[in-house]
Amino acid sequence: MTAEAKEQARVVHYWPQAGLSCLFRPLPKTKRLPALEVTYQPIAGGLKLEFSAKNALGIPEQTLLLVLLELAKEQYAAQALQMVVDSNSTGAVGKELWTRLNMDVEAAPGKTLRLETTWYELNRRCGTQTGGSARAMRESQLKRLCEVIIWEIESDSKNSHRQSFLVVWLVGNDDRIHLALNTRLASALMGSPYAQVSLTERLALDKDVARAVHAFLSSTVAGGNSLRIGVDTLVERFWPGSGKTGLRASHRRHRHGVRESLIAIGRLEGWTVEWERVDLAKVVRHSAGVRKMTSHNASKTMSLREQAFAIIPSKTNDLHAFDASGLFFNKSASA
Repeated sequence: MTAEAKEQARVVHYWPQAGLSCLFRPLPKTKRLPALEVTYQPIAGGLKLEFSAKNALGIPEQTLLLVLLELAKEQYAAQALQMVVDSNSTGAVGKELWTRLNMDVEAAPGKTLRLETTWYELNRRCGTQTGGSARAMRESQLKRLCEVIIWEIESDSKNSHRQSFLVVWLVGNDDRIHLALNTRLASALMGSPYAQVSLTERLALDKDVARAVHAFLSSTVAGGNSLRIGVDTLVERFWPGSGKTGLRASHRRHRHGVRESLIAIGRLEGWTVEWERVDLAKVVRHSAGVRKMTSHNASKTMSLREQAFAIIPSKTNDLHAFDASGLFFNKSASA
């Protein structure tokens, strides 16, 4: 793949836990779920994450977050240390962003990235119009991202807790938007394990469900690998319990939407979807333009589900918890 083609792919380095958790879900168009309360915990132990906010996050908010990560990656590559903020930052903007991000704890550990942008640029990169109504919509989405609180709970003897925001922002005197990312999001841009999500592919999909499935698969399947996954597995992921407690018509609609989403993803240049049964697909991610994901390099002898999947209980709207660890089978695309 040429450098120009890679640029057109708009590949974003995404925090794996954000892609594997149920942080973003397709939401009804008529109303927003009242609250976000999602937990992500690796089966093998380690860092437990709890996400909470007054509003659930939909797929448009995920698109906006991916755009913020794209901008941060570009600005970090161009200006390096000027974009890094931590407890030692002395600049007025960087210092205030760090303090807000860590909920007024100036001496919080770690480091992150800040970025600058405009509403016009955010709208353009999200693939929408750039007028006043688009700005109002984007501002609402950004506010929802900024309201998300992350609790990090270590599995140590002290059960250590750390609290921070997902994103924070300021409006500068020049009408530019100044933002800072959570340290976990930034770590994926600065060399820690990351998944790769193509914004070009994402924006080629016109349905929220398809974009949701694409982001999940991008966080799950490394380039050159394949995944056998059932339609009902994906339905249970995005609408837990709908097959048992939901309306039959709604469940049929969800199954149809997931199947159509997989078909649409199979039409993308970077993917192939083969149907082994009407409800079971083999999804292949081509390696061209996508490096081997560092999030899945822990051990060649461990299966992907052992390395990457987690218990993902979601309490949003009283949804039942489910364990995604046993639902997936991953193997080389050449097998």
